[in-house]
Amino acid sequence: MQFFRYYFFLLFHVAILAAWYSSPFYLDWRIVIATVIVYYIQLYFWRGCLLTAGQFNNREEGFYEHYLRKLGFRPKRNVLNFILDFVVPAVIILIALARQLIIPIWFK
Repeated sequence: MQFFRYYFFLLFHVAILAAWYSSPFYLDWRIVIATVIVYYIQLYFWRGCLLTAGQFNNREEGFYEHYLRKLGFRPKRNVLNFILDFVVPAVIILIALARQLIIPIWFK
């Protein structure tokens, strides 16, 4: 049962992340901002990612940290968390805004 649970959450995690990272290209920018807000609400109320907790049965080890370590990298947890919690959502929002609001104005 543990084997099924681990791989279920792994595949679900990868699918959610792929959808979220590509969302500026197929969702309206307001929906992209709403997904970032939902992400922050999840972090605030559940003190971390629910999918990570389901996959690893703890909230200490993160998804990215786990797989980066498996690939031989040794990321600093606080730096990785800063990038994932602030830089990545900001970049996703900026890409959505640029692609949907700024670039169409430049090329009218």
